Amino acid sequence: MKTPTIRLTLIVVVSFLLLYVSGAIPETGKPPDPAAAKRGQALYIRYCVVCHAENGVGEPPIPWSIRRPDYYIAPALDDSQHAWHHSDEDLVNFIFSGSSRTNRMPAFQEALTEREAQDLVAYMKSLWGERALECQGPKHMACM
Repeated sequence: MKTPTIRLTLIVVVSFLLLYVSGAIPETGKPPDPAAAKRGQALYIRYCVVCHAENGVGEPPIPWSIRRPDYYIAPALDDSQHAWHHSDEDLVNFIFSGSSRTNRMPAFQEALTEREAQDLVAYMKSLWGERALECQGPKHMACM
């Protein structure tokens, strides 16, 4: 009885480690795998570029005097704003869950697989400089 459970657990752990070591699973604070970033770029063009713009520069600010209070601009996903303040896991979760503040950022949980969301994060990270990569996630406050 225990042997199949142990085998299955071992298979899952080894599979995760192989994906992790191969770079298929992004790691907070580390440069992205080039192949994952390339796959992510194609997904970005399909799903994200319309709002977040080419190269992840986001939408330009709208003056408060003419902006609707419920309108949120699509932020930059390169390292010019705060995307790099979040861990890879948080970014994947946000891609899947969307924004509760605006319907402009829908949940992509039904449209993307876990790997595709991770590839999108890899593409975003390919737009970041060395400092943003080194300071990504919770440690960003120590880098200020």
